[in-house]
Amino acid sequence: MWDSYPIGDRPLGWIELNENGWGAIAAWFAGPENVVREPMGERSDLVRVTCETADGTSSCWTETITGEVVQDIEDGIDSYLRDSGLPGRPHGYRWFLRLPAVLNDEQEFWGRLNEADFRMPHRDRDMIREAANLGATIKDLYLTSTIE
Repeated sequence: MWDSYPIGDRPLGWIELNENGWGAIAAWFAGPENVVREPMGERSDLVRVTCETADGTSSCWTETITGEVVQDIEDGIDSYLRDSGLPGRPHGYRWFLRLPAVLNDEQEFWGRLNEADFRMPHRDRDMIREAANLGATIKDLYLTSTIE
């Protein structure tokens, strides 16, 4: 299914999905009609590193992200997806989402997903059910967008 997601440039007004499990879940359930992937190319961005010791002291610094760190991020996302009952996704891409028309901005999109997650009963929680809950919320947002 991931192969059906188009490869291209970021369309104007689309948001870049987070490089984490929820970003990947959002891409999966929004579907290829609402998601574009763009080859990532060589990464040279700075990342903030925080090291906290057992005694509570911490130090922070910035460093350039490495290919090894990017691979670790991609592998972590794939692991999260598999634990959620979904297939791993292709590596080496930035992922962009067309927001549902009923939403005003990226904060509202993530806010709706957080609300859905918070409403989920604790006794029903496991990663597969959490992903399904987020997926149903995302699908409902797009369905509502096509009705209005």
